[in-house]
Amino acid sequence: MKSKLMTAVGCGAILLALGACESRAEYRARKAEQEALKVVSRLDCPETQGNLKRTAQGADGLSCSYAGEDSEVTLRLVAVSNDPSKALEPIESEIKGLFPEAPATPETPTPPAKPGEPDAPVAPKKSVTTTKEKVSMPGLSVETEEGDGVDKAHVRMPGLSVNADGDNAHVRVMGIEINANDKENEVRIVRERWRGDDDGDFSIDTSEGKPDIDNGGLSLGGKRRQGYRSTFIKSTEDAGAAWTVAGYEAQGPKRGPLVVAIVKSKRKSDGDGESRHLFRDATSLVKKQFGE
Repeated sequence: MKSKLMTAVGCGAILLALGACESRAEYRARKAEQEALKVVSRLDCPETQGNLKRTAQGADGLSCSYAGEDSEVTLRLVAVSNDPSKALEPIESEIKGLFPEAPATPETPTPPAKPGEPDAPVAPKKSVTTTKEKVSMPGLSVETEEGDGVDKAHVRMPGLSVNADGDNAHVRVMGIEINANDKENEVRIVRERWRGDDDGDFSIDTSEGKPDIDNGGLSLGGKRRQGYRSTFIKSTEDAGAAWTVAGYEAQGPKRGPLVVAIVKSKRKSDGDGESRHLFRDATSLVKKQFGE
């Protein structure tokens, strides 16, 4: 009797364990389904969102437009063939086209010597020593080069990459990519898992044409989401530029379609919060398409 009882208890434990394994697998599948962004076939375009007001709406449900103070937001539904980043390339090119490169300043030619005058002596070029240094240790690599018009630095750490060349800098860290020089800045954030809280999981301040990302695009609160999300911002300090800041916020399943809010602003942050909250309003428009 004792042996039969032990056998029954053992079998019961095995069945309970198998049931727990199945329950865990079901839980993970259900959780993944809950976190996944739904497929959007038509855009829901509210009349207002924050400081934005709707100005146009496509009858096909694929686009709508909004206007704020010296700013524009266009909401689009973008199909994905294979790679969501490829689907966004035309939009990114469109945004970059708003910031044409300034023509290079032509060099002033040296006037020729007058007849009868000897040519001006050419000063010998000074010899400048270029200093290179390299430091390597587990998990860290630093290389620098200075001198003779060269000012470069390269830093590598797990999850962090920094390249600096004079006034140009390129930074990559935790899905965030920043390209900056003395006139323009670009910021790109890509993630496949994130948390979305009610107020947005980051804010962007475009003070003086330089985007400042609060929390770095990361959040510790809100519902977990899975899919594809990309944020791109480009700004300029050129006073003659038609737009001061432009970019997009894109979200959707990896297979698409993506909901993309394209943002353009002529304003700098001057304390009224208009440009500071522009991207947040645009992001809220995107989130609403997924029931958030």
